[in-house]
Amino acid sequence: MGVRLASGVVAPLVRKLFVKEGPGAGLVAKPVRISGLVSFKGEQRTLTDKDLRKLAAELVDRAVRSAGPGERPLATDEEQAVADALATTLRGLGDLDMDDVQAVRLGATALAERLEAASPPAARGLSRDAELLHATLLGTACLHIVHFFTQRSAFVARTLVQQSRNLDSLITLIDEFLERHPSPRAADAAFERGYLAYIARKHGRLTIYGIDLAHSPDRWPLDAAYLSLEATAPAPRELTAVGPFVEETGPRGGPPTPAPVPADQALAGRDRVLLRGVAGSGKSTLVQWLAVSCTKAPGETALPHLHGRIPFVLPLRTLARDGAPLPTPDRFLASVGCPVAGSQPVGWADRVLAAVHTDFIACATPAPCSSTARSRRRAWRRSPRMPR
Repeated sequence: MGVRLASGVVAPLVRKLFVKEGPGAGLVAKPVRISGLVSFKGEQRTLTDKDLRKLAAELVDRAVRSAGPGERPLATDEEQAVADALATTLRGLGDLDMDDVQAVRLGATALAERLEAASPPAARGLSRDAELLHATLLGTACLHIVHFFTQRSAFVARTLVQQSRNLDSLITLIDEFLERHPSPRAADAAFERGYLAYIARKHGRLTIYGIDLAHSPDRWPLDAAYLSLEATAPAPRELTAVGPFVEETGPRGGPPTPAPVPADQALAGRDRVLLRGVAGSGKSTLVQWLAVSCTKAPGETALPHLHGRIPFVLPLRTLARDGAPLPTPDRFLASVGCPVAGSQPVGWADRVLAAVHTDFIACATPAPCSSTARSRRRAWRRSPRMPR
């Protein structure tokens, strides 16, 4: 149907259906019933039934005149019938059991359906074209009615207050939900702070055997007593030469010998390292040093690449005592008597081991053991739950 009604035509007519806001209109405590807003009903009535029919007739007339050549929506003798039907349907606004907020939430299309359902005889007897024009004009009017409600100062102020209350309620619900269902990562981070503090206390001091000084302590701060081991990388292979001389340069020189570097720094960038050495060579002390370095901020350690890693110091001599089964990751801390093991979040160790470059496993190797024990330890190390 070729009906084209500009908002500048419809809006002034729709506004006449409702009472004007008086000076100083502002916030009201509750939504306003539509029956209290219409201008053709109640104590504030300013629009008579005749005025309402006239308003509906004008809408019909404007719709017919807006149609293009050859697009006339209905016959001339049906215009009055459509105007009467439209006036009857719009009069139903005064009988709707809803307020302005509900009408806005309902929307223009559903509001039009409610009005049609409230006055079913209104369009009875109309031709098909007349019914279509009635439905089109009613939908257009309802669109402007909903818009009119949203523009009222009382509606805007009340809606803003209600939105603020809804946001406050939503924030409270979210906070309560987060409190009841804390993020696993938040719980992990809180636990890791306590665990790293324990590691710093547990491994931050060193017993030095053979020193008998007056008033000397039994244990020394690791930072003061630790002497770093040095490591030297294998020399690169010498290139095969045809003879002892290089053309135009003279005798061939041997490859330069790599300079020794601190052992803890030599391990940087390596995911797996095997430490071998005789008893007392400093293997366990190096493990302590690496574990404590994980607990320090980057600016407080010579090994900033270890910041953010979680150290597990697992002495196999303790774990394999009396043929006890080797622990799964969730039992790592309990198996070495860590006092914070009881507060470990469920699944924490598995999450640490699954994270890329966030775990550091230190296993102090015991004295030589039987082939059966070695097989058990090898199978334990290759367990699917252990890091690859």
